[in-house]
Amino acid sequence: MGYKELRHDPRYTKPLPSDESFLRGELDLDRPEMAGVRERLDAGDIAGARDAYLALIASGTTKRYYFETADVPELAAYARAGYADDPEAALALEEAERLLKSDFPLFKGRRITFPEGTYDWNSWLFDSSQYQLHLTRFGYLKHLSRAYALTGNEAYARCFNDMMKDFILDNPMPVDGTFRVEHCTWDPLSVGVRLFVLPEPFMTLLGSPSFEPEVKMMMIKSFHQHGTYTRAFHASHGNHVCMQLRGLITLSLLLPELKDSREWLAYGLKELPGYIRQNVYEDGVQFEASPNYHQIVMRDLYELVALTQKLGIPANEYEGTLEKMFDVLMHLMTPDGRLPRFGDTDVLSPHDLRTVMSLGAYMFDRADYKYRGYPELPFSLLWRFGPEAPERYRKLEARPPQTTATFFPIGGYLLSREDWSDDALYMAARAGVGVAGHAHADTLSFIALAGDRELIVDSGIGLFEWNKERKYVVSTRAHNTVVVDGGDQHVRSAHWSTPQTAPCRIWDFRSTERYDYWFASHYGYTRYEDPVIHSRKMLFVKNRYWLIVDLLEAQEAHVYEQYFHLPPGEAIADFGRGRVRTNREDGGNVLLAYPELDPAELALESGLYFRQGQYHPKPVVKRTLKARGRAVMATVVLPYDTTPPSIELSRLNVVSEGAELDPLDATGLRIAGDSWTDDICLDHRGLRVADYLDHTGNPVTEGLLPQRTVREVEYGGWRGIDDVLVHSLT
Repeated sequence: MGYKELRHDPRYTKPLPSDESFLRGELDLDRPEMAGVRERLDAGDIAGARDAYLALIASGTTKRYYFETADVPELAAYARAGYADDPEAALALEEAERLLKSDFPLFKGRRITFPEGTYDWNSWLFDSSQYQLHLTRFGYLKHLSRAYALTGNEAYARCFNDMMKDFILDNPMPVDGTFRVEHCTWDPLSVGVRLFVLPEPFMTLLGSPSFEPEVKMMMIKSFHQHGTYTRAFHASHGNHVCMQLRGLITLSLLLPELKDSREWLAYGLKELPGYIRQNVYEDGVQFEASPNYHQIVMRDLYELVALTQKLGIPANEYEGTLEKMFDVLMHLMTPDGRLPRFGDTDVLSPHDLRTVMSLGAYMFDRADYKYRGYPELPFSLLWRFGPEAPERYRKLEARPPQTTATFFPIGGYLLSREDWSDDALYMAARAGVGVAGHAHADTLSFIALAGDRELIVDSGIGLFEWNKERKYVVSTRAHNTVVVDGGDQHVRSAHWSTPQTAPCRIWDFRSTERYDYWFASHYGYTRYEDPVIHSRKMLFVKNRYWLIVDLLEAQEAHVYEQYFHLPPGEAIADFGRGRVRTNREDGGNVLLAYPELDPAELALESGLYFRQGQYHPKPVVKRTLKARGRAVMATVVLPYDTTPPSIELSRLNVVSEGAELDPLDATGLRIAGDSWTDDICLDHRGLRVADYLDHTGNPVTEGLLPQRTVREVEYGGWRGIDDVLVHSLT
């Protein structure tokens, strides 16, 4: 039994108050602008008092939102003149027409259709409770109000009116927190989300004759109940509390006449900065190790900053953090405008992300943000910045970002790309600590793309039910990294209540004209009786291939399983030569090449690939190495179009101080392609990664960190003093 079954039982829920009770009890009638409401109440004219309050909201005399209801005619006229052929405006019209037929977009590409004029807000939809939550968070209702502004079609306003009436009457507020941990319409996150989603259609449609006064008042009373519930049951950690407090602040500004609004606003403005600091590392990365949740918390900030700036409320507390978060997002974006699918990140719309970057360009006057955004101000931003914004945005120059490679040392993203074109080679890696359940056991994992074609893939987010598929996609073996003795890098205590991911340190990151390089270690397997440290070095030789060298340090014997996940489709293996490749006829392929490998170490397995609500099979290359003490594994990742490339790998002896170095101490390779040859040396002696932990197993302070040293080496006829040397013969 839960909310669905008990929602009309007066022991568990309570109805909306009467208009008279609400107007007299919940509104601050002493505010000067409330004189008309007060006079009608004193005269016993409850309907007149209600209408006076609705007229006050619609008048625009009190600034309460990004735009006022009185501004809607001007906004609508500008939208019709300037965005008549805009794809985003066309989408609003298309979705509004589908909503008229009770055809609802949910998420991950799925939809649900109810018999016209009926709604089922409380049923389990498809194979996850997440679909019902998205149905009742109402993110799609902006399409109705924007379509109304574009056309003046009262059918859209009537649809909104009827939908809100049905939802409010069918989903009364719980009397207490009985259902606060249940996925239902009064789950505290959904309640907080509705507080910032519903104001836009409410304010846009407030002047429509099809939006009935009785339903307008029902929404206002429901808003108040939502605020009461959010104030009582908001989260205390993670992205949820940021959304909930954003909703509470939005409501307080939307309806300042509520007696509770003053306290709610003061509370939200006081508490939210601390939660933002909790969520966002000093380098601008959100702490859940998921680019999706980075942009979710970032959305709370940019929407709130835009609102407070519009209303003349200082936002200095947030602006510096927000700009850092935009920097992170800009570099995370793949060549085709998506996000790397680390942690709980699914395929996100390139249009949405480009719109976000356009918003950042407008807010911060950043030419590089505009380069990743749109040349013209997107239609949706008209509803945030007003009709004067498109011209100002048009005048802002667009320039590509200055760097093609960067890293975020605390949040742990390492990014490298060929250039800023749409078809560039791109690599993203994870080498930071993730907090809470949206982080996966993916430390030192990476993905690689060539334009919009995935070469090395992440397994994806999965659905949030704690089943075998979800357990797979969060595991270490579902990522492009190394599993030690069959265990995950960190062990979840439960699905969402879980310790942070493996401790990690980025030792080196550099970008030159010839190559990009990073070196990092994680310490998740030091929990073993015989501690194991996994380090990874990755070299991007521009613009040919990536060289990956995995270093494992231990005393005893262990089993190391190195995984590389290929996109769904055919994989062709030649284990005798240490080669595995994809076989896409339309291009966008990758070849994995291993130097001096025992063929028995390689295997092709099938793994899961989650995309847009569905699991698909994919080929997984697994290398299994049994070793005592230290071990090294090298792999070349070579992108190609349709014709498999020729590549030869040969070991090079490395000499230092007159002695030949053990392959465990230095990796010397000659990598030869069709018309080029590179000689590479990575010296592994220069840093004692074990010294990152003290004798208690805790990381040492910055002042005690091991320092990198370099020594002269000779290899392949070359000589140099560095721990990364790359020489090209052609």
